[in-house]
Amino acid sequence: MGELVEYNPVEDVLHDDHIHHRCHPLHLSWVSGFNPRVSLLNVSITRDRQELVFASGNALLFYCYDGEREQITPVIGHKDVINMMGCDDSGRFVVSSDCSYSINVWDRQIGGEGNHHPIAIRTIFEPFKAAGDIRAVSLSHDGKYLLAGGSLPKEQSNQLKLWSWTVGNDFPDDTITLPKRLGNIKRIHFCPDRGRHNQFVVTLANGVVFGAWDSKEQKLSTQVPKRHGFQDYNETVFVERTDRAVSVTGAGMAVVWSNDRMFSDVPEGSVQRKEFLKFLHLKYAAIYVVRSCDGKIVTGDDDGEIRFYDNSMKILYWIKHDDLGPIRTLSFELVETRKSKAPVEPIEDDDQRPKEEPSERKQEVNIEDIAPKDVSFEKRPVIVRGFVLATKSGRILDNDIVYNKCQDLFLKSPSIITAFDVHSARSELCTCDGNGRLVMYDLQTKSMKLALEVPIQKTNRGRITTLAYSPCGMFLAGGAENGYLWMVVPNLSILPANNPLQITNEKIRYVLFSEDSKYLICVDKSNTITLIHRELDDWQVIGQCNTHHMVDLAFLCTTDFVSISDDRHMVQYTINTDEMMQLEVLSIVKRKRIDQSALPTALLVLPGGNQILVANDHLKFKIYHSRSFEILHTFLAPFNDGPARCLRQLPGEDFFLFITNSNIYVHHLPIDGNPFKYLALRGHPKRLKDLQVCWTVRSAFTFGEGDHAVSMWKINTSPLLDNLKHAGTGLDPFCTLLPGGKRGCYVREILSLFFYNQISPKNSDGDAELTLRDAMSVQDVPNYMRSIGFHMSEYEEQNLCKEMELTGTYFLTFEEVLRLFLNHRTATGGPPTADDIQTAVTSLGATTSNGNNVDLVKLITLLASMGEPMEPKTTEAYCRVLFPTAFEANEQDESTSPECGRGEDCTNCINIDEFADRLC
Repeated sequence: MGELVEYNPVEDVLHDDHIHHRCHPLHLSWVSGFNPRVSLLNVSITRDRQELVFASGNALLFYCYDGEREQITPVIGHKDVINMMGCDDSGRFVVSSDCSYSINVWDRQIGGEGNHHPIAIRTIFEPFKAAGDIRAVSLSHDGKYLLAGGSLPKEQSNQLKLWSWTVGNDFPDDTITLPKRLGNIKRIHFCPDRGRHNQFVVTLANGVVFGAWDSKEQKLSTQVPKRHGFQDYNETVFVERTDRAVSVTGAGMAVVWSNDRMFSDVPEGSVQRKEFLKFLHLKYAAIYVVRSCDGKIVTGDDDGEIRFYDNSMKILYWIKHDDLGPIRTLSFELVETRKSKAPVEPIEDDDQRPKEEPSERKQEVNIEDIAPKDVSFEKRPVIVRGFVLATKSGRILDNDIVYNKCQDLFLKSPSIITAFDVHSARSELCTCDGNGRLVMYDLQTKSMKLALEVPIQKTNRGRITTLAYSPCGMFLAGGAENGYLWMVVPNLSILPANNPLQITNEKIRYVLFSEDSKYLICVDKSNTITLIHRELDDWQVIGQCNTHHMVDLAFLCTTDFVSISDDRHMVQYTINTDEMMQLEVLSIVKRKRIDQSALPTALLVLPGGNQILVANDHLKFKIYHSRSFEILHTFLAPFNDGPARCLRQLPGEDFFLFITNSNIYVHHLPIDGNPFKYLALRGHPKRLKDLQVCWTVRSAFTFGEGDHAVSMWKINTSPLLDNLKHAGTGLDPFCTLLPGGKRGCYVREILSLFFYNQISPKNSDGDAELTLRDAMSVQDVPNYMRSIGFHMSEYEEQNLCKEMELTGTYFLTFEEVLRLFLNHRTATGGPPTADDIQTAVTSLGATTSNGNNVDLVKLITLLASMGEPMEPKTTEAYCRVLFPTAFEANEQDESTSPECGRGEDCTNCINIDEFADRLC
């Protein structure tokens, strides 16, 4: 079980035809940036090929650059946001962890060199119990041991757990608890020296812990050096080929630890005790990262300066780039130190003779001659392998101090994404971050085309929060928090002279172009719609209209658009283009309530323009007529991850996409409530914020909470069509939503009630012969649904009856009735519980003063005047059936007035617990 089995994929599978893409409706194919808060890894094993690993949300990005082309391989293997990564000395095995769910070990070289995706060969789920935090992970340099540090739920102490991960044990080999006073774990590093690969150091907020793993005794041991008043430790590393370790702090201090001479004779495999040796105040800026490589100690600080020290902490050399920003990562190549430069050989078949001194061209160039010199009196050359640094501002730089080279790698990810949009005709993506940086990407080459710094007011709510391309593709509009509207010419990436256009003092929430790109709709936080008209290249405000708190909007035609709101209304607006008519330029044409209790979340104008699809928070899809706003159909929506948002139609195909809290869905049209008509993929560990579709590259684009990048998902509808083929026909796919399925007892019971309805007394005609048929009158459907578990309101009954009228028949089959039942019934939860009933009665005010009894007479009065009114006689009849003992006294004494129902000892009062139990 301890042996790694090599994976050999099928050779005839094309490179772009990934197996997981053939099985899933969406495949992550590209990410526009990375998360600078997670330290990246430099796993380059040759000097001609840069290989990096960095994180973006819950995805790992394996990056390769050979000097000409960049290649990015995104892989998803975590449920939560990735917070830490590490690798072994060879760079083959990479370990990653998320905040609380799992730890993965990836094999980069499986199946060949660079031809296939890295594969997770080991996964450890919830190492610190459910809801426990994973704070740091590390692999030993020989790749044998995996060490993780984290905290237990509802506890302040930290734990260390070690696995011999190649063996495949589900439980750690040993666990040790760290003192609470040391604070949270920040970093873990193993010793790089041979013979000491089992030793490690843990950096915590208030201290440092040295430890070792005894493979013979199968035991972890740790030692905490004596504290000397230092705080805010950031990182600690072992100094190569010495007995020292160096820690750096947020106060610009370097703390040096050395072996305790009193405990020099320790058994092999035990921790070597460390003691405080000295401290140095290196800078006034915080030092975040420290490394030991090629006989030098390297630090990176918040001033953007990289310093090189010898093993005694004497300064040798420093580098400071302009506008670099705080350094968060230093990662060195996995190659040995260079000593000389390869000679320049003459080209074969070259008839030209060398001009002069041909022998000198064949001599090797000594690296020491071209390397920079240190600041010592000896002026020794500073020779160190190439390294990659990453900054807090999202830059990745490849540095080679020997040849004095510095090159930007990958795409800059300076701040959190606030808005994005895709071009309607070109393969182009535009993003905007919190610093006002607009970046346009070519989706064919996966590269940045243009960048534009918008002069936003960062301290005055000036961030751009919404972007929209015009349908013609010639304009790009961005709405800001301070009410400014920025217009950009995408082709030139410039701001016209009249920018910005201040149309309001409130945050702009929505920006939408009309179909002909002549009008622009802006909706601000104060629920005001501003209409902007384009004349040549000038945009001017021509009208405004106050409306409801808009949730979503869409154009029906060039001059008409509709909106939905959390006031449960749909509103139609029109743009008056006739100058002869003395009417408002922007006015409300129609306003209608579309729901009783559910809140709409998104809308989509279906192909043809005659129907509007609306999603709500009761997990339903409802279709309305685009002109009359009359309800046409109600269907069940996905019900496991919140309501549907951001409905997007795939042009020219019978599919549409939408997002929920964390998932991206592909749904087949037409909608009928079939649960096999949609498939989903987890798209974000926290919450998705927006979705757009670019059909020129057949991809969907999303970004979520806290993301520094936009994700590109390749769309594949084949798995969804295959899913429909195997779903069955008739009631087969719908019955999977019921307990027991098609042959379960629940289906048999509701089928029995369906036929019992036909022989009930209300349907009988004396001694006439009864004939049973598989059909039910539409008038009996509402009460039948109430009898099988859907307790609809009067408003819902009216909608149901309108939908049945559209069928054009007076009788419905059992299959049609069951579909209506599954689509209309409450998607989440079950019948009201006793606690729900008690809460409802108390909220109505139908209880007595002590709250222990329910006054039935008062309840009858309230139900006749609140909400959907009920007739007092009907309500009283129900109460007499349910609670016959409460009315016995009144029947014996006819003089008893209804007012006695308000007394504590009146027989019209019933205990609230008994009341709730009888109704359940």
